[in-house]
Amino acid sequence: MQVEVIRTYTAKQPDELSLQVADVVLVSQTVEDGWYEGERLRDGERGWFLTECAEPITCQATIERNMQRMDRLQGLETNV
Repeated sequence: MQVEVIRTYTAKQPDELSLQVADVVLVSQTVEDGWYEGERLRDGERGWFLTECAEPITCQATIERNMQRMDRLQGLETNV
């Protein structure tokens, strides 16, 4: 599942992920107490953040475009 951040989140613990509005995160795990674990697509950083800070992306075309963008960014990192 992909989510788009709608409210800034500042990490309070080492395993949390700070997020800015409009960040896109690939969610790998959810827990019932209101947390997601995921990978920020723009830089590959991983961590936990509150579910209330993000909304699921439901448009398949947007999801695919985000994944293509992530692949391009990762390709640039390996070519540097």
